[in-house]
Amino acid sequence: MSKVFVYGPVPSRRLGRSLGVDLVPYKVCSYDCIYCQLGRTKEKTIERKPYIPAAEILDQLRQKLQEGVSADFITVAGSGEPTLNSEIGPLVHDIKKHTKIPVAVLTNGSLLGDRQVREAIMEADVVLPSLDAYDQPGFEAVNRPHPEISFDTMVQGLMAFRKAYPGEIWLEVFVLDSINAAETDAVQFKHWIEKVNPQKIHVNTAVRPSAEAFARQVAPEEMAKFCKVLGKRAEVIAPFKTSQGHERRAHVEEDLLNLLARRPCTLDDMSSGLRVHRNEILKYIEPLIKAHRIGIVKKGSEVYYRPKDL
Repeated sequence: MSKVFVYGPVPSRRLGRSLGVDLVPYKVCSYDCIYCQLGRTKEKTIERKPYIPAAEILDQLRQKLQEGVSADFITVAGSGEPTLNSEIGPLVHDIKKHTKIPVAVLTNGSLLGDRQVREAIMEADVVLPSLDAYDQPGFEAVNRPHPEISFDTMVQGLMAFRKAYPGEIWLEVFVLDSINAAETDAVQFKHWIEKVNPQKIHVNTAVRPSAEAFARQVAPEEMAKFCKVLGKRAEVIAPFKTSQGHERRAHVEEDLLNLLARRPCTLDDMSSGLRVHRNEILKYIEPLIKAHRIGIVKKGSEVYYRPKDL
């Protein structure tokens, strides 16, 4: 089976039904975040190059669009930091020529201090960067960045991008129990968030299995207190819901494995993202478990599925 760079649509709590576009190999990233749902970073780098050629990605995307796939966003994201791919600018430009579906760029924001990176994603309809710390010690503890990226260069890059970018910025603040989720932490975050001035502030936490066991989920009531400090633009990211009907799909097993390769999913996540009924999903899940191709991970009361080789 050839390598798949366009996957989903996946259920996204921030973007609805998101058609994902992978720009870098699995876990090639400038960070090694303790909460990452994909596990530890395999290659921590700031080197920009055409890790996956834009032409190959665009061919797969065109095929998906010709199949009549529907999505709320085409999301440039996936298995690592997408702005590491030096062809992200031409790719976003070409995607917008082929579809009216809005383009979102999901980035950790680490490379926005580079003018070329800022210019490369200017055509996106919405950019969703991260801000998981408010000082250097917190930055190192949570994001574990490449040694050439400091908190100051990262946050200055966010502010420079805000000044130049005409679209919407939806800033994600990822909070973790006993690490950066207290109300006193929220006050510190607010100082920097006001400088970045995003249209939306999405407060998130570790609802899926994380790279490190100590990266723990924050209780809902604490999330609400944190949001209140940040102000009216802040919201807790709610679980994905859909009222749309399901559709029978060819190649369900292939789509299912491609989805799980990018993120651990519950049965409801898979059903909603692929628009395949839960009972139909189970017909594929059970044989895949018996064949040791996927496994089960429990997170609180939720059961997540993920590939055995992750």
